[in-house]
Amino acid sequence: MADSSSGSPWVLFRLEETLFAVPSTFVREMVAMPTVSLFPSSPKQIRGVINLRGMVLPVLDLRIALGMRSFTEEIEDLVRLLDEREQDHKNWLAELESSVIERREFKLATDPHKCKFGMWYDTFKTENGTLSNSLKHFEKPHQRIHGIAIEVKELEKKGSYEAALSLIEHTRQSELSQMIKVFSEVRQLVREDSREIALIMDWNERRFAAAVDSIETVEQFSESDIGKMPESIDTSGNDFVAGIAKRKFDEGLVQILDVMKIMDVGGSMDLGLMKKDEGEED
Repeated sequence: MADSSSGSPWVLFRLEETLFAVPSTFVREMVAMPTVSLFPSSPKQIRGVINLRGMVLPVLDLRIALGMRSFTEEIEDLVRLLDEREQDHKNWLAELESSVIERREFKLATDPHKCKFGMWYDTFKTENGTLSNSLKHFEKPHQRIHGIAIEVKELEKKGSYEAALSLIEHTRQSELSQMIKVFSEVRQLVREDSREIALIMDWNERRFAAAVDSIETVEQFSESDIGKMPESIDTSGNDFVAGIAKRKFDEGLVQILDVMKIMDVGGSMDLGLMKKDEGEED
């Protein structure tokens, strides 16, 4: 583990919901992740390469290196889920229409909290305020769509089949159309607003970008703040975690990474890839 008594502050960052730290002496800068180009035949934890002001750097996916799911996979899974839940509601309304035309029972969820989207929506949490506000735009049209099932069946009981079909078509052109628009906006927001941070790490001529979810802060730890991981926590499958630190202001815990092992992995690609601008200073 890097020397914690050197007095240098630590860079704290998040991967999923967990805080990690590396000594700031190994961090050259922090930038929004540039476009990553795939690099053939690279190890799975090396996502590709970026061009940072003329330097071509390998990108270490720290999530994968630590046994987590990749951030990019997580984002694409969320986009795919939104695609499926949008289609669910198109199918729901089509099935309601078919049940009226064929004079049969409608068996899909009429409670907006019990459809797949409703159950996901009620439990999904995000710290992204813009995304959270956009998701709220689903509530009214979603509740209204499910609410018309009862109205449609009441009209059926009265023999008002044309009125029932007219209500369904109106809902398709209004509330469902609104939901489709929100789905599109949320998908775009998820892709555009969910950008990782690249920690540009540099040591002994090894330079690379480590992909992290977000930067928490730069913080000082004293030697007494840092200790070994508790024996009750199994870290046998993860050589990167070297210890644990306690934060002073809230006593929250931070996992300390073995920065030299990270440097060995992140800097393992051909250093001939890296090209500096002529005027760049070390």
